Amino acid sequence: MRQWLVYNDLRYDLGEIDYLGVSKDNLHNIKDVHLPEDYDGWFPFMSMCYTLGDLGIRSSIFEALKQKYPRIKIALPTKEYITDFFPPQELNIYGYGENAAIDNIDKIWGNNPHIDYYFNKGEFDRIFTDHDRCYTSLIHDGDMIRSCDEPLAEQILRRWGFTDEDFKKINTQPKLYFTQEEINKNEEVIKKYVGSSTYGCLLFASRIPEYQGRWDYDSFLIKETEEYHNNPVFYYSDFDINQTEWGKCFPNSFNFKNLNLSIRDQLYIKYRANFNISYQAGITDSVCGGGTTSIVLCPYNSIRECCIRGVKYVYKDGTTKQF
Repeated sequence: MRQWLVYNDLRYDLGEIDYLGVSKDNLHNIKDVHLPEDYDGWFPFMSMCYTLGDLGIRSSIFEALKQKYPRIKIALPTKEYITDFFPPQELNIYGYGENAAIDNIDKIWGNNPHIDYYFNKGEFDRIFTDHDRCYTSLIHDGDMIRSCDEPLAEQILRRWGFTDEDFKKINTQPKLYFTQEEINKNEEVIKKYVGSSTYGCLLFASRIPEYQGRWDYDSFLIKETEEYHNNPVFYYSDFDINQTEWGKCFPNSFNFKNLNLSIRDQLYIKYRANFNISYQAGITDSVCGGGTTSIVLCPYNSIRECCIRGVKYVYKDGTTKQF
């Protein structure tokens, strides 16, 4: 893979590497590694990936930075900067067009009170990215080399001075922020369909073509979620759950497709849910920090740096792991 540095609004290729970032053992050799404890300057940051999940698993870093460095000022690029910076094919996520990437920013990072400013070209020399990260160790995973199972948010924060002690005090789970209007609207939706009952959300869909449709090993997920069966649920699925075992497990279900709700509305309902049961998907990754119990079926041998603290992952061989 390639590692990039952004300087003077240009992307510089630092060459082919096994894994993005720098080892914790070599961190002291990096010139701008630590921020002073009383840092009161700007922190210009740009994501290099713009799917819902990519933005979601990074979404806690702004609040975390403000907790460790209360006087820091966080700046993100404007949408115009992003569309001018990246070639169109890099923003055309799964063939949805480059506007999908821009729209995803508002869906996940919208209304975030910890973002202080949006910058244009010429305002900052050095712009930090999610390629600026620090791993504690690398391991061999089949034919690839990757970091040990550390959340990407923590790898990014570790690069800027966060320690293991910091992570004991600062929550790195995804963070979403909603307007009062969004809260009022969707509390009414929840009340209309489930009243004051405990409820959950199901998601059995993927934007990745080879993972669309029902996964033939989801019986492992059914087994891991038995305690939540028969609760009312909102759901989204590539298949009719009423024709499967899922319909028997959750007979009181409401299809998001029929509710005329935006993605932000659905995110709020999922964020507030008592539980989320899901095939691994970015929209579920993004809501795992709302206090919900999350149980996710993963199609890979390991979730790698996309792991999220507190989430229980079920793998296609029936094994489980919680970080």
